[in-house]
Order: sequence, then C-alpha cells, then structure tokens
Amino acid sequence: MTEVELVFLGTGGGRFATITQKRRTGGIRFLSKNLNMHLDPGPGALIYSLEMGLNPQKIKAVLVSHGHPDHYTNAEVLIEAMTGGMLRKRGIVAAPHNVLFGNNESRPAISMYHQKIPEKVIEVKLGDVFYVDDTRIGVTEAKHSDLETVGFRFETPAVGDIGYTSDTEYFEGVGKTYEGVRLLILCVMRPSGNPWMGHMTPGDAVKIVEEVRPEMVVATHFGMKMIFSGPNREVELIEKKTGIPTLAAFDGMRLRVGEKILVEKTGGGQGSLEGFLNRG
Repeated sequence: MTEVELVFLGTGGGRFATITQKRRTGGIRFLSKNLNMHLDPGPGALIYSLEMGLNPQKIKAVLVSHGHPDHYTNAEVLIEAMTGGMLRKRGIVAAPHNVLFGNNESRPAISMYHQKIPEKVIEVKLGDVFYVDDTRIGVTEAKHSDLETVGFRFETPAVGDIGYTSDTEYFEGVGKTYEGVRLLILCVMRPSGNPWMGHMTPGDAVKIVEEVRPEMVVATHFGMKMIFSGPNREVELIEKKTGIPTLAAFDGMRLRVGEKILVEKTGGGQGSLEGFLNRG
C-alpha cells in the first residue's frame, strides 16, 4: 500500500503562540508518490520546510482554510517556490473568498500578483469538491470568528480519507462530514475549562470523535493556555472518553498513513501508535 506522510511543521495556533513561537506555526505538509501539498502555511512554513529537508519548490498545491495569519502568512512565498520563482505557470492555490479577494475588514491575504502565476486558483466554499492529482478534496463546514473558515476532507485513493477541521467550535452535525475517515486532525486550541467561541476544547473534541469514530485522532494547533496546560495531558481526555487512540502532535512530527498509522520516532525509525501514546 502506498503511504501518505503528514509532516507537522507547526502545532501552535492563535496570536500569542504565533508571536512567541512557543509552538511553531508552519502548517502541515502532505506527501505521497503523487501528492505534495502544504496546508495552512502560517509563519515559519518556509523556514521549517527547509530545516526538515522538504523542498518547497516541489509543492503542487497550497491550501488555506481561512484568513488568519497563523494559517496564511507564508502562502505567498510558498507560491513563489511552487512556481519556480514566479517563472512557471504551475500548481494549485485553494482558499476562501476573503483570503483571495478580501472583504470589508481586510485586503486579500494572497496578492493578485501571486494569484496570476499558479495554474489554477480555486475559491473554496462549503460543499465544493476539487482535486490535487488523484486526491479528491471536499470542503467542510467550520464555525469560527472568520465566518468564511472551512475544513477539508482528503480522500486519497491509496490509504483512505483524512479529515482536517481547521479552527472551529463544536456544532451539531460537524462530525457527520468526517464519518468514515481513518485519521481525524482536530484543531484543539483551548484546554479543558477554558472555552473560547470559535475554538475547540478537549471536551468539544470528544463529541466530534464520538460521532466520527476514526481509526486515530491527532490534536494540533495549540494556543498558549493549551501549551502551558500540557497538550499530552489534555488529550488524554479524548482517548479516555472515546476509546479512540489520540495523539497530541508535536513540532516536526511525521505521521505515516498506510496499512497502519505510524509515528516516526525522534531521531529516526518508526513506532506503532501504541508506543507513542505513552504519556510522560
């Protein structure tokens, strides 16, 4: 079975995690034989890509879930890399309307100059479907302070489906969109007992996971309160309540989705999921 590798170039989110870099904010790289895609390239996406030996010039698509800096800041420089320094009409950019065209509150997060060179620019809306090579990507609903925020469902032909909620609060029906995914990536920004409108706590995550029942859950995009509380400890609640193996992502984590879902150990090698869920 062909693998899909996810590289977590950043697991931080929110203003203060971003400006302090207590957790990196580089987003997630999707890699396989046919796929090379960058999701939510916040501050540091370029630098952390280079540090981890991921050539940004090989990217085929840049996806942005919404118009907040921790999700889009490095989009333009990755577009420049993807298009060979803006010299080749190449690649896909997919993002909501306000990221591409602005709104009453903000200008476009990706300039019209940078939108002219990619082969295709897709304005994503709830319910839309588009392709990056042979991966079918569905646009899913989110409820966040940026009202145009979306999530994504990646339907890979080789290893099954992967869901990504982006920033969202819990709402009725959110789990239905992700039913049948093997891996569910949740942006769990706030710790238990510290809810914030438009964001998720471990308690909210439990409700979503119970609805979806994936093979594995990865929590990421941690705000400062979550970081200080301890993401590993916080996500224990999700696994304890649902029985679904749940992992708090860490900066630089490589997750391989094949017949099994494996986390690459720090310093090389791989370990089974069970081996990486020992809390410490």
